[in-house]
Amino acid sequence: MRDLIGIWLMSLCLQAVTAQHPQIPVDSVLLMFSQTEETTQKHRSLWDKDIYGPLMLVDPHSREIYANMPDSEGLLRFSEGIYKGTLPEEVPLANTDFEWGGRHWAMIRLPLPPDRYDRLELFTHELFHVAQPSLGFHFRREENSQLDRREGRIYLRLEMEALRQALLAGRYARSEEHLRNALLFRRYRHQLYRGSEAAENQLELLEGLATYTGQMMSGRDKWEWRNNLISRLQTYNRSLSFVRTFAYETTPVYGFFLYQKENEWNKQITGDSDLTAFFAEAFGMDQRIILQSFVKQVAMEYDGRKIFDEEMRRELSNNTRLDIYREKFLDSPHLEIRLEEMELAYDLHGVIPLDEDEGTVYLSIQISDRWGILRVEEVGALMRSDWRWVIVTPPLEIEGNRVIGEGWTLQLNDGYFVEETADGIYFISRKQ
Repeated sequence: MRDLIGIWLMSLCLQAVTAQHPQIPVDSVLLMFSQTEETTQKHRSLWDKDIYGPLMLVDPHSREIYANMPDSEGLLRFSEGIYKGTLPEEVPLANTDFEWGGRHWAMIRLPLPPDRYDRLELFTHELFHVAQPSLGFHFRREENSQLDRREGRIYLRLEMEALRQALLAGRYARSEEHLRNALLFRRYRHQLYRGSEAAENQLELLEGLATYTGQMMSGRDKWEWRNNLISRLQTYNRSLSFVRTFAYETTPVYGFFLYQKENEWNKQITGDSDLTAFFAEAFGMDQRIILQSFVKQVAMEYDGRKIFDEEMRRELSNNTRLDIYREKFLDSPHLEIRLEEMELAYDLHGVIPLDEDEGTVYLSIQISDRWGILRVEEVGALMRSDWRWVIVTPPLEIEGNRVIGEGWTLQLNDGYFVEETADGIYFISRKQ
């Protein structure tokens, strides 16, 4: 099964400020490509590699492509100094990297952030994803469902608050004390949830390093960078899911302080690195056994009582929500869709894990596969844990190849149809 894991929102601070139909002059596109190329060349020493490569901007309404170089299959045409074409409907739109037309592309979904620093960060973040395999980073899918559990959320929030305090501290020695406390909360979280260290590490290597790279190449000076990190942590929406978002915020802060100690620290990182162990050694964290009583004592220095109370209240309402999803996708009539060669994009803030053997609810998601295109908006779809099945509510209307349900649409390819079994479960079948 081939996956394209697209992320609609790289970070809240990188969202565009308008949802209007973007009108982007060719001269502006050429300038942005030129600025990005200049930036990657200037920062070649960051990874001992110029990460500039295939880059396309895509209009989400017309799906028109503005690319900096041709594809290898002749799908794009040269016009006014750039390459243009139309992205097929089956390719999900996202800020992501993906294979298309014989090339590995960085895709940027229009409209763009209005701030130049944010644009360069976004462009170089996605270009780094294109370069990651050549730098020796290869990833496997890992779930971080512990970050939607009460204790997991508590100790991640405490870690983030300690990171924020590290950025606000006036002296480096005091910052390091906050960093060690951040890592204390992290290591305690890993003690609570078996396997969580490896799972979180995978996402930090994937998205944390990409975010750090984008910030390094954004053009911000040290203080602008620091202020940007503070702003991100202050505006990070704690009511939403941490499962796919935490690494965008944690790794860059540790990276900011590591850069002050050793500005080539990232070159010591490989696809096999344990970032938590690396950070702990770099900031002189004591490796003795961590006691719960001590952790809770330190937590009080970081608004721990408020965080504990908020997460206790959230757990009560969240358990009710999870039961509603179980009823909706597992117990009631529904449509089960077999996944074979999927490509997908989803809103990373709307990722809600159920129990390990049940799967994860994605509130907004688009999936393309042999059978067609499924689009779900805000109502959710359940991805089973093996990533072989996706489940939505039952169809309400079937008109030829178009199937409509509550908050979702399914455009079937020719030769496929939806059928209902005797027990009220629907499947997609292929005509013989």
